[in-house]
Amino acid sequence: MALELAWPQRRGELCFQIEEKRVEKFFLHKNLSLQRLPKPIFSSKNLKIFQVPAAQSELRIATPKNIFKLAVTRNKIKRQIKNIFHINNLHEDGSLFVIKVFKPFSLLSYQEASFEICKAVKS
Repeated sequence: MALELAWPQRRGELCFQIEEKRVEKFFLHKNLSLQRLPKPIFSSKNLKIFQVPAAQSELRIATPKNIFKLAVTRNKIKRQIKNIFHINNLHEDGSLFVIKVFKPFSLLSYQEASFEICKAVKS
């Protein structure tokens, strides 16, 4: 047939492509490879801690939006964890710590959270 119609992409396909580009851009920006994380060095009902070899020491904290609805809560938890790492000198040379936080962590006091993180990283 001489005349062919070019159908526009469906919305779902278009959204998927846009989201895929965002994820690629995020990983390129953070200099991460699209690899899976190794087994956690510590796991509890409050958090999971992963340790990955890296060129310089770094700390990344994941506070999921579907668990902690308010940005205030997510930021408070991130500040607490960063403060615990800074005060207790838990940064190791050449390692990247990835911390995934779960709901019960927000119920812990600062001392309890500090004790749990110190115990996990130093072991």
